[in-house]
Amino acid sequence: MRKSTKLLLALGAAVATPIIINHTISKKAAQRITKRENESIYNWEYGDIRYLTAGEGAPLLLIHGIYPGAGALEFKAVIDKFAQDYKVYALDLLGFGYSDKPNISYSTYLYVRLIKDFIDDIIGAPVTAAASLHSAAALANCAKLNPDDFTKIVLISPTGTTEYVEMATDVEGHAKKLFESPIAGTSFYHALTSKRALENIFEYEGLAATPDAQTLDEFYLSAHAEGVGGKYPIAALIAKFFNTDIKKTLEELAIPYHIITGDEAPCNNNFIHWKGLGEETATSLIEGAQLLPHMDKPEEFYNLVKELLQ
Repeated sequence: MRKSTKLLLALGAAVATPIIINHTISKKAAQRITKRENESIYNWEYGDIRYLTAGEGAPLLLIHGIYPGAGALEFKAVIDKFAQDYKVYALDLLGFGYSDKPNISYSTYLYVRLIKDFIDDIIGAPVTAAASLHSAAALANCAKLNPDDFTKIVLISPTGTTEYVEMATDVEGHAKKLFESPIAGTSFYHALTSKRALENIFEYEGLAATPDAQTLDEFYLSAHAEGVGGKYPIAALIAKFFNTDIKKTLEELAIPYHIITGDEAPCNNNFIHWKGLGEETATSLIEGAQLLPHMDKPEEFYNLVKELLQ
């Protein structure tokens, strides 16, 4: 066999192998995904949004954070608790969970618009809303722009409350492009959303205590539902497209808000910054919890929020 032919075969195998592996991973995950109980679809302009509902009463909207594998399941330990007093809506943001995951430009303001449209088209009344991490920044901005749509908001370990908002470096910009590429990007996404990797993300980022095997598997399926489009919002996260300064936003909010985090959140630096917003800033720490206290201490989180909303 000529050297040129061998080289072509080797290059073909190098390209085909990750394609086959990627297809196999996606296919196996897709075969295990089923419609969830109490799941509905909101046909939004940029794609179908899946959301869960439970209970009756005044509306309470729950919005998960932005990280690999994220989805409405972030709130699964507290949905039924809140359903005793509220009509609970827990959505999968576009690009996450079981919602559509199109290849579009993801940013804080895309989710500001989604929150606004979801309230208008699905809930149809002023809501109490809670959101975590980068999504909390989107919620705060939405509440500032549309105060009549909200009664109160709860921000769970929100980002963007410091004086300085870090922007992407050239390296991170290139990493975004690589992550979005068809073969290498998909392979990186599968590696980042393996069960072992998701477990490491929870530990390294200080999101919450390592989920049990069943919950970890649910995060895995959440990452792989609707194919590999989940890589696009994660690429935007890598490029810091969700880094939004909300310090001034919080100062100008016309509705009540409360910040909650865990006392075991990494270094607790963010909480120090939140305190720096001013003496009047309403903040609470939940003992024994990290950045997502509703996962670590669901009973304590529920009791605190219920008291805040009375």
